[in-house]
Amino acid sequence: MQTRIWIFPLIALLTLAGCSNYRVVSDYDSSIPFERYKTYRWSSAGSVGISDDILARNPFIYKHIKSAVDRELAAKGFVLKASGPTDFTVSPHARIRERVVVEPPVGFAYSSGYYHRWGRRGYTTIWYDPYLYPAVSYYEEGTLIIDIIDSRTDDIAWSGVARGILKNYDTSVQMHRDIDEVVTKIMAQFPPVVR
Repeated sequence: MQTRIWIFPLIALLTLAGCSNYRVVSDYDSSIPFERYKTYRWSSAGSVGISDDILARNPFIYKHIKSAVDRELAAKGFVLKASGPTDFTVSPHARIRERVVVEPPVGFAYSSGYYHRWGRRGYTTIWYDPYLYPAVSYYEEGTLIIDIIDSRTDDIAWSGVARGILKNYDTSVQMHRDIDEVVTKIMAQFPPVVR
């Protein structure tokens, strides 16, 4: 049951897709010859050393992300190798953060009374609140990071990041659909066009 509790918020995080309420950015090392990349493998270290990595605690989500990345890389002509030398290693990470939004207060006033102005008479009511409070709301923001590590230098060659507001899911089908969409958007930027 504990796994299920984490799966939905996590993927909700990775759901970054559904409502297009997410942003995707990437960065890369311009000295890396990406055109030479042909083969890859998955990082054996996984999320070791990253204390808040959700993928380390959710093997099913990690497997689904791997599957989506493999599909995207295969479509671009990259070959996954289980052993032997490769050109690069893929290492995904994910996290969830609680965010706070504070909006400035909006006050109102109250008074009532009879008035006589410009030949008109009447009764008016105005509301007034001397205590103005800001509106505070909370939401969870999810981040999925896919790092490409150059096998020759063992340094990060490329990194793609998707970040957005999490949503709740009733079923895993929609969650998986959203994960696929997010991974597709991230991997669309790999390999980068080096200028």
